[in-house]
Parts: sequence; structure tokens; C-alpha cells
Amino acid sequence: MSKAKKIIKNIFLLFLGLVAAGIFAFLFLSAFANSSRIVEIPYLIGEDKNVAVASLKELNLIPNLIGTGNKVLYTDPSAGTKVKEGHHVIVQLREPETMKVPDLIGVPVQVSEQFLSEYKITYEKRYVVTYSVQENEVVLDMFPEPGKNYSGEKLILYVGKYGGQN
Repeated sequence: MSKAKKIIKNIFLLFLGLVAAGIFAFLFLSAFANSSRIVEIPYLIGEDKNVAVASLKELNLIPNLIGTGNKVLYTDPSAGTKVKEGHHVIVQLREPETMKVPDLIGVPVQVSEQFLSEYKITYEKRYVVTYSVQENEVVLDMFPEPGKNYSGEKLILYVGKYGGQN
């Protein structure tokens, strides 16, 4: 009988050791995961690409550059959002051509408005009914067309407005 008691005692101690190790690992990982400090995404719209990357790295954030050009169109998460250090930040780049209409087709209308305001370009929104939820509040078309010569006239943004079921 004493041999059976020893086996039960050893199994109990093994189980107790595994539980203690699990609790210790959980506490250690929780403390490690929560040690990152919270930072706020800076306002970078219109900034030079190198300035934006340096600003994000200074806050221990990881910039993911998308698009071509040297000017920031928008960031995701947007400016003012609080995130933990080490968070990835999407930086959408575009090169605004001084004499060309910028291509904002497919860009959310709020981002387009920020961009146009930043570069002091006058615009007008016209809503177009769409039956795609993904096109709701997204620029679907523009006049004049992107890439055309721009001489200071008012741009017209045709913005999708979800109109029902598909």
C-alpha cells in the first residue's frame, strides 16, 4: 500500500507543480504584455514621408508605408488614437502633383476632405446611390478626372451613399 501512496503523492506533487508553473507563466506574461506604455498617434497628414517615419519610430511605433510619393495622405489608426508601443501604423502615401488633379477615387470621403482641405483645394460633394456597403461614404468618381491639369477650379467628388439591399 505504501508504494501506491508514494505514486499518488508523486502524481499530486507533479500536478501541483504544473499548476504553479502555469500560474507563474501567466503572471509573468501578463506583466510583460502590459508593460508597454500607451502613446498617441500624431497628426501626420501632409507631412514628408521621412518626417512621418521618424515621428512614429520616436514613439516606438512601427510604420507600414503604402503607396508611392513623399507626402502622407492619411494614417490608420488616425491621429489622436491611443495605442500601445510597438503597434503597426499604416501610412498611406501620395504625391500631390501641383498642376494635376489628385486621384482620390476609392478613398473614404473623410480622408479625401482632409487631404483637399490640407492643400486648400475647393470641392463639392455629390452623393450617388450605391448598393454596395463597401462603397458607402467612398469617393466613386471625380470631375475633373484624376491626372488632368488642375487650374484651381472646384473639384466635384461623387460619393457613394448606400441605398438598400443588394
